[in-house]
Amino acid sequence: MAQKTKCLTNGAVFHTEVSEGKVSISVDLPFKLDISEAEAKVLTRLLHNQLEVVLRYYWRKDESR
Repeated sequence: MAQKTKCLTNGAVFHTEVSEGKVSISVDLPFKLDISEAEAKVLTRLLHNQLEVVLRYYWRKDESR
């Protein structure tokens, strides 16, 4: 079970959906995200990498993905 931690994103509202074949997360921000296209690409990569860290435990060890 995940440990309860101090909130680092005060005001953000997280929407998480977990089903048999899909995991999705969206976040309503309490401010306008004013970033460049380059920064958006970096943010996309960072989000991808962090989700991989969390989801890797659900991959079977015999699968080569």
